[in-house]
Amino acid sequence: MFDQEASAVRPRAAADLPQLGRVLVRVHQADGYPVEGVSDPEGWLQPARELAAWTAHWNGQPVGHVSLTEASPEDDAAKMWVQRGDRSLADIAIVVRLFVDPDHRGRGVGQELMRAAYEHAAGLGKRLVFDVMLKDRQAIRLYEALGCEQLGSIVHHYGDGLEEAASVYVAPGHLPASHS
Repeated sequence: MFDQEASAVRPRAAADLPQLGRVLVRVHQADGYPVEGVSDPEGWLQPARELAAWTAHWNGQPVGHVSLTEASPEDDAAKMWVQRGDRSLADIAIVVRLFVDPDHRGRGVGQELMRAAYEHAAGLGKRLVFDVMLKDRQAIRLYEALGCEQLGSIVHHYGDGLEEAASVYVAPGHLPASHS
């Protein structure tokens, strides 16, 4: 699946941002992700409260990305996590900015990016929590294949009064073994 000879996931470097920005524009054209648009792709790739970020490379070229952020009371996923019981924001990290170049999907790139975020969060003693738009069926299939559990539904508000239905997920205590 994820050909280790041709690919690698490593911490994102500043030098990756221009190519990742171009990949993000292609993803937006293909999938409408992110729904907010891509007027500043490189800026969007560096979210507030970022804990770490990773880039997937294929034959030396950036083809995918994921960031992990510190939870905030404003995050929809974090709100749902806290509402679901005796849980704290300090217990979680939020997965954001996950995407894979349309030409490189189906190779396990998204799974390996999620694994990098999961392992980092686990090292911090945190669970992964995140939201995903219902329209992003490929992403939902990836998360569910990794054993992520749906916590509930939300409505993502963006732009000038726009809305998009979404679900909040939590990653399992242990990810299934990689098939690479």
